[in-house]
Amino acid sequence: MLHVTNGDSAVPGIEATGVGGDVVPWRDALHEGPVPAGADMAELRAVRARFLADCGWGDADAIEAGMRARDERLAAARQTGEPIVLWFEHDLYDQLQLVQVLDAVDGAAGVEAILPDRFLGAMDDAELAALWHERAPVGRDQVALARLAWEAVRAPDPTAIGALLDTHTAALPHLAPALRRLLEELPAVGDGLSRTERQALEAIAAGARTPHAVFAATQRAEEAAFLGDTWMWTRLHELGRGDRRLVQTRTGEPVGPPPPLPGSEGFAAQELEVADDGRAVLAGEADRAALVPLDRWVGGIRVRGPEPAWRFDRARGRAVGA
Repeated sequence: MLHVTNGDSAVPGIEATGVGGDVVPWRDALHEGPVPAGADMAELRAVRARFLADCGWGDADAIEAGMRARDERLAAARQTGEPIVLWFEHDLYDQLQLVQVLDAVDGAAGVEAILPDRFLGAMDDAELAALWHERAPVGRDQVALARLAWEAVRAPDPTAIGALLDTHTAALPHLAPALRRLLEELPAVGDGLSRTERQALEAIAAGARTPHAVFAATQRAEEAAFLGDTWMWTRLHELGRGDRRLVQTRTGEPVGPPPPLPGSEGFAAQELEVADDGRAVLAGEADRAALVPLDRWVGGIRVRGPEPAWRFDRARGRAVGA
């Protein structure tokens, strides 16, 4: 039996349930960095590995090799008819991994899923064991929906996600909120902030002074927290660069590089404040995309300043063209 789950934190607990089998963690934060359309599995592994390596997460070749081993283990299970059980939560991190995995399994036969609305890594062994009895066969409608979603996430514009959100997505009940949350990472109409950036600025303005405190505050602001601390700190670094930075240290300096990048040793000890331009952006008087260098990915969408092609309209709850 093969168990596939979101990351390393859930692996010991699943192993401790005593149900047997191999447990493979799906190590990739697909809400960060490029997930380009048109790339086959091998090409996508190379793109993802290079991105993660550039963010300091290790050697690109080693990361790619780990992804290849993961993919090959899943493919082997499908070829031999080995039972597969998917353990994925409700948040954006997990839902993107889930649709990638379902796109790869090539059919529903022999695949079961455990899809809780709680965090697997926070459960004790008894709670995880109880979930085992709630597993259910994956249906063809779930695989079909996942394939549509994976294609939409990788598209170079958000129209396919928007169209999917206008349809019936009950086959994967946590998918629609996750996809909406992904679109909220586009620069917003009016201030140019992604939701994560806005929550970080609001946290600092409300008194969070350290990167740890900012992370904790932004976690509380989420309906289903998904962002790891170092990815949050990457956003602080991005907002804290340049002459028109929105965040700075209490001494008025740019925000240094975050872990695990070189030179990040003192990152967590920095005391932060909202810079003048950050206060103007929070007030809706300036546009983040025009002030701070912006070049990042939201799925398959490359978001670049100073005039991004797509933004998120908070009032309408939709992505709109510039």
